[in-house]
Amino acid sequence: MLDRLRSSKLGEFVDAGTSAAIFRILVAFFMLYGHGWGKLMSVFGGEFQFLDPIGIGPTASLILAAFAEGICSLLIIAGFWTRLASLILTINMAVAVFFVHLPGGDWFGDMELPVLYLVAFIVIFLLGPGKYSVDKS
Repeated sequence: MLDRLRSSKLGEFVDAGTSAAIFRILVAFFMLYGHGWGKLMSVFGGEFQFLDPIGIGPTASLILAAFAEGICSLLIIAGFWTRLASLILTINMAVAVFFVHLPGGDWFGDMELPVLYLVAFIVIFLLGPGKYSVDKS
């Protein structure tokens, strides 16, 4: 057992597909729970007060953010259309980073979490759905 813990090869400890699935599910769950669910409830409740970072209007911005953070997170959790959903979330987080948080210039305050999500969804896009998914690649 200790040899497996000291090993530098991922395959000797756990297979990469399982690691990708765990990462995919947890990151998408935290996005859904912490960000997407509230936005979805705002859309379904008819409350469309939101930022307009790219100039398309607050209603359209909220609907797009709710779709990305809510629906695409659910797709990633299930492992269905994982790469497409993670690409949409990557674009969503890039907008959050570069159009909402970067102008404020606070890298380790409000901007840290969006940057981490941006990197995480890029990694999910590159890794794919992993072993336990509907896509199963």
